[in-house]
Amino acid sequence: MNISLKTAGILGRYLPAGSARNSATLEIEDGATPIDVIKLLDMPVDGNYLVMVNGEIVPPSERNDRVLQDNDQLSIMPALRGG
Repeated sequence: MNISLKTAGILGRYLPAGSARNSATLEIEDGATPIDVIKLLDMPVDGNYLVMVNGEIVPPSERNDRVLQDNDQLSIMPALRGG
């Protein structure tokens, strides 16, 4: 199945070659979760990310259990830092 992935900032370096503007279409296994995608892209699993599926925030406690569906939009954003 395919999902759309969006990211920002330094996380763009983890996208597949040829990805443009911090977004990509990924082919993933049925039953994959946001954590599976993070691992697939070799992102640090313990990263402090804002993760959303179709605009809905997925808290860290649900990232191993939220099963992605065909054509979902997954967003993985770096943590916001204030100053």
